[in-house]
Amino acid sequence: MDKRVSLPLRLGVAGLGVAGRALLAPVERSGDVRLVAVADPLVAARASVATRFGARAHATFDALLADDGVDAIYVATPTELHATHAIAAANAGKHVLVEKPMATSIADADAMIAACERAGVVLMVGQSHGYDRPYAAIRALIEGGSLGRV
Repeated sequence: MDKRVSLPLRLGVAGLGVAGRALLAPVERSGDVRLVAVADPLVAARASVATRFGARAHATFDALLADDGVDAIYVATPTELHATHAIAAANAGKHVLVEKPMATSIADADAMIAACERAGVVLMVGQSHGYDRPYAAIRALIEGGSLGRV
């Protein structure tokens, strides 16, 4: 199965700590992504973001997962929950963007990949600086071979 999505992508954010909030400004500027739902145990956090974006506010991850208006979930919960939340999202047919680090073990990372492959959804790890100029320059140096074998 290959689950296609039309744009704008309807995004749900799980966890409104530093990482979850860091995604808000780019989402606001994007014409391709619309924040439609948030989940956080703190009432004030979820209420302020939901109000700002006109999004639905959920107290739990499970409630966000059950939201039929969400195409993809940004998993910005504590690292030890990434695998559980990403696998649950995949099983619910939601695309997954997971904050780094992806998981706490290789086995968990492998299970996340397998769940997303089975569900036909995209799994992406939020490497927030991968396209920044310094990293692009280093990548070009490595690919160019001037540093030798890396």
